[in-house]
Amino acid sequence: MSAADVLAITGAVQYGTVIVGIAAVAAACAVVYVAVKGAKMLLAMVRS
Repeated sequence: MSAADVLAITGAVQYGTVIVGIAAVAAACAVVYVAVKGAKMLLAMVRS
């Protein structure tokens, strides 16, 4: 591969949208984790 081919491939990718997508997935995982942790804490309070 020549440098021009690599530049054409990497130039076609918009890294800002990739980073936003990764951040959105991480935020969704964090929301699920916090919801599960909160539900466990609530159930522990109700049981005791």
